[in-house]
Amino acid sequence: MKVIKLTGIKQTIRGFRFSAVPAGIKKAGTDRLDFGLILSDTPAQAAGVTTTNLVFAAPVEITRKRLQSGLCQAVLLNSGNANAYTGDQGKLDALDLTAATAEALRIDPELIVPMSTGVIGNPLPKERMLHGIPDLVKKLDSGTFMDVAKAIMTTDTVPKTVVLDGETGSGPFKMLGMAKGAGMISPDMATMLCVILADMNVRAGFLNECLVEANSASFNCITVDGDTSTNDTLVVMAGGRADALTLGNKSSDCESFCSALKDACMGLARQIVQDGEGATKVIEVRVVGAPSKEKAAQVARKIAESPLVKTAFHGEDPNWGRIICSAGRAGVPFDPGNLDLSIGGVPIVRNGKLVSEDWEMAAHTAMKNREFQVTLDLRSGDGEWSILTTDLSEEYVTINADYRS
Repeated sequence: MKVIKLTGIKQTIRGFRFSAVPAGIKKAGTDRLDFGLILSDTPAQAAGVTTTNLVFAAPVEITRKRLQSGLCQAVLLNSGNANAYTGDQGKLDALDLTAATAEALRIDPELIVPMSTGVIGNPLPKERMLHGIPDLVKKLDSGTFMDVAKAIMTTDTVPKTVVLDGETGSGPFKMLGMAKGAGMISPDMATMLCVILADMNVRAGFLNECLVEANSASFNCITVDGDTSTNDTLVVMAGGRADALTLGNKSSDCESFCSALKDACMGLARQIVQDGEGATKVIEVRVVGAPSKEKAAQVARKIAESPLVKTAFHGEDPNWGRIICSAGRAGVPFDPGNLDLSIGGVPIVRNGKLVSEDWEMAAHTAMKNREFQVTLDLRSGDGEWSILTTDLSEEYVTINADYRS
């Protein structure tokens, strides 16, 4: 299934409307979009996945509880403030904002989920946000999907969006997806806000099953810096209007829908890594021949999150010793004298020994590409797993040293 990245065009999906306004959350008195709203015509089937971090934000707590019903009609999003580690007041602020939005929309507040991203530990500028709600609701008739995608950006340099069309026995369907994320990106949910919309009715339980599987194959397979956020939230809404088609029970139809959701998630996940803070390269770390899939993932993550390995990627230095050393710290038993390693398709180590050919210049040349693969074969089983990561540049340090300024 073809996944298309939006390029600023006005994209629509039946049953859903969008708006975004500058509410002064990022900085008072500016015209930067930082407050967004997604509304479905009727309550949509919904499912979500949230952060595994034990320190989670107020909006995450509310979203978890409200999605238990399997229904959602609106998503209220903001950037510039995470509303995390803000105590009871943070939860009350989020509840007040969703209540005010519900009143303006004349819908049940329990059908609105909040999503926030930005600086941790600061209270929301609630009064400014409350003041922005009437305009937010008014602009639903003229706002665009891309407006909201831009409103949730923090250190992102570009909005992350996908659109795809699918086909089932019941008829065609469309998916639109948006995400934000560039730093604090790590497996176990990854760090981001993400909303995916589908214009077909899907049973909430099945929707949740598809989402968990899609998340596992996408957002849990990327890392930028090894940090997991307090606000990670991925929500999918299906239906959105009274006359929406309903997904049939045929296995082929169910497979088509789940495949589309997985493709959407993988497309957004790759865009997050491509826009990683300070990133100049995207690297797939692939570990094969491990005792199990879980062990392969353990080794791949250790390599992909090593600062020494990532700085070598940035310098285009095929420093194979750093890669093997990181693998050895993953807690997975293997025989160092019996492994294979290649970088960018260039063999470097075979059967635990450095290849005799002149590999270094070839590997260095391969690492000059924007994207390349590192493959490590532990030769101790059938388990394999891949993770997308980035290099670590001086720009990453600059961005995060100045983040709150």
